Amino acid sequence: MNVDSNTGSEIQSNDYSLQFRRFLDKPAVESRLLLCALASTTAHVEMLRQTGIVEKESAAAILNALAQLTREERAGNHFLLPVDGDVYEAIDRRLRESIGDDVVLLRKAKSKNDQTATDLRLYLRAEVLKLAQLLLDLRKLLIDLATRDIEVVMPGYTHMQPAEAILLSHWWLMNECRFARDFSRLLELFTRINFLPLGACVMAGSREPIDRDFVARKLGFDGVIQNSLDAVTDRDYQIEFAATASLLGLHLSQLGSELLLWATQEYAFITLPRHLLVHSHTMPFKRNPELLEVLRARPSLIFGRLMEFITELKAVPTGFSQDLQESIPGIADVAETLRLLLELAAGILPGIEPDQLRMKEVACADLVNVGNALDYLLERGVEKNIAVRSLEHLSTYCRTRNKYLSDLSLNEWQRYSPAFEMDIYEHISMEDSIGAYCSFGGSSTEQVELALTRAREALQKDEQRLLEQNTKVPPL
Repeated sequence: MNVDSNTGSEIQSNDYSLQFRRFLDKPAVESRLLLCALASTTAHVEMLRQTGIVEKESAAAILNALAQLTREERAGNHFLLPVDGDVYEAIDRRLRESIGDDVVLLRKAKSKNDQTATDLRLYLRAEVLKLAQLLLDLRKLLIDLATRDIEVVMPGYTHMQPAEAILLSHWWLMNECRFARDFSRLLELFTRINFLPLGACVMAGSREPIDRDFVARKLGFDGVIQNSLDAVTDRDYQIEFAATASLLGLHLSQLGSELLLWATQEYAFITLPRHLLVHSHTMPFKRNPELLEVLRARPSLIFGRLMEFITELKAVPTGFSQDLQESIPGIADVAETLRLLLELAAGILPGIEPDQLRMKEVACADLVNVGNALDYLLERGVEKNIAVRSLEHLSTYCRTRNKYLSDLSLNEWQRYSPAFEMDIYEHISMEDSIGAYCSFGGSSTEQVELALTRAREALQKDEQRLLEQNTKVPPL
């Protein structure tokens, strides 16, 4: 025997369905849908009253009872119990206590099939908007870091080898570009989620003269799903959410992975404050950047969920089935994992301090300016294959003698090509190397400053886009 903590009434816990409750979604999972279910039920009853399908007095009593349950749930007085088969049975049980047999009116012109599909969309669109805001916050932080580090020179890498000198700002903005695409994908996903399934009933529609557009407006949907069978069975948006989350998680993982490399003694490009490091128990002198390891590794959970959703839906026959509800725990897991990762990244990045001297030292080392020397020879009419071969020999000479290009005398330069003159030193300077990449989107200081301006303008437009979507959605 269980007792409802809100009413004190006794609930029979030995019926047949309760024995199998543990095989279905746990109440802790379904509780995320409770406010969504209350909102969709309320909008549905308002439509039944508006169309005259339910008498106004009966509808008013139901709406008052639903409003009370919504207040209780928002206040933290949760009423979903293990005895309840799902959130809809929990709502029926509590309403029956307050309005009696009139609770059967809730079942007019809807079923669990179309309401589950509706509530999943309500839940997921709210999560998408929350994640989009966190992503905007992260992009703003990256723009701030790029502004701070506009004069910091670092080595760019190809094949894990120093290649050409770039600005650290250019690297920060590269990450911001990735997250800007992720933001656009989230908002595009929102537009596909934001259509109403309710009114499709079991799968064929309703015999009642319902007004689906009325419900759509009440719940902030952009319209209704036109095919009733598609309305109850479509879960494309869940796979799309997991795919979008996977790309975003991938970008977060790449960010964490590179910062983790930079924090090693071998690179020593950045330092982290002590509160972001974890002491080693066996080697007390070590402090490990374990939070960066979490940022790198945790997205794998999202990748796994994407494959789960695809395999759950593969070859599912037309019509509603339990298969379509099996994704509920996974969807919540993806949303919560992604929120954790975005908050983690936002917590770590402000504490990162670049070691400017170390970065510049590596950027100047290992012949990263040899490309400028190649351009120098080509501009003076040296055939490309001869110029490349000459610089290969020159690079070998420098490495065997542990010299930088700037260490070479003019005589040493001219051993490998008589085309070299004194002005070669101007072409291999760090300033010239950075300033040389002046094409649109390049890594020169001028181009990076222009990119910063574009990023700020795009961020402002995206903030407005998100605000417009948020204004459509009534609070749950």
